[in-house]
Amino acid sequence: MTETPDWASRPRLRAGDADRQHAIERLTTAWRAGKLGVSEFRERTNTALEATYIDDLDALLSDLGTYSTPDAYGVPGQAATDLATTRPATGGSIQDSWHSENDNLPVRYADPDEPRDHLTIGVMSGHERVGRWVVAPTHVAVGFMGGAVIDLREAVFSERETTITCVGVMGGVEVIVPPDMDVRLSGVGFMGGFGWEHTEDARAAHLPSPDSPRVIVNGIGLMGGVAVKRLEIGEPLR
Repeated sequence: MTETPDWASRPRLRAGDADRQHAIERLTTAWRAGKLGVSEFRERTNTALEATYIDDLDALLSDLGTYSTPDAYGVPGQAATDLATTRPATGGSIQDSWHSENDNLPVRYADPDEPRDHLTIGVMSGHERVGRWVVAPTHVAVGFMGGAVIDLREAVFSERETTITCVGVMGGVEVIVPPDMDVRLSGVGFMGGFGWEHTEDARAAHLPSPDSPRVIVNGIGLMGGVAVKRLEIGEPLR
C-alpha cells in the first residue's frame, strides 16, 4: 500500500496578502519574459488576487518554471523557494506594483508590436493623453498658448525607463503620475514654472517595485508652466 506523503495529509493553508503579492510579481516577471500573453496574464492576476489557499497560487505558477510547496510560504522551520525571494509586500493589504489604494492591477508593459505615442501637442487648444495609452520610451509634450495633459496612471509603458520632455510656452503641460511611481525632474522655469504642483508629492508614498517604470520629466516652462502631480487611479484630474 502506498503511503500518503506527509505534506498531502496537512490541512490546506490559507494565502495571505504577502503570498498573493509574491505570486503577482512572479506572474509579472513571466509576462515580461514572454511566457504569458496579455489576456492570460490578466486572467491569472485576477485569480491570484482572489486566491484563498496557497495551492491555488501554486497552480497559477506551476508551468512557469517555478516550484513551490505550501511550506515555501512561511511555515516556521521551512525554507522558502525562489517564489519568496522577490520583494516582500510593504503594506497590510494587497496592492499593485505602484501600491495604489484604488487599483489592484500590476504594472503593465506593452507588447512589442503595439504602436507607441511619441508626441502630444496642444497649440492654442488642449490635448489630453488619458486612460490606457502606450508611452514611447521618449515622449515630447508641448503646450503652446494652450495645454497638454500627460496622464500616466493607466498608461502602458514600452521600457523600464521613460523620458518625457515637456515644453510649456505661454501655455502649460501637466503630467499626472500615480502616488508611488519613481519620478525624476530635470527642467527649467524661465519667466514661468517647472516642478511639482505640490512639494510634498516630490517623494513617492512607498518604495516603488523593482519592476515599476521610472519616469524622467525634463524640459522648460517659458512664460508658461510644467507641473507634475500625483493622483490615485480614478481620482479626477481637477
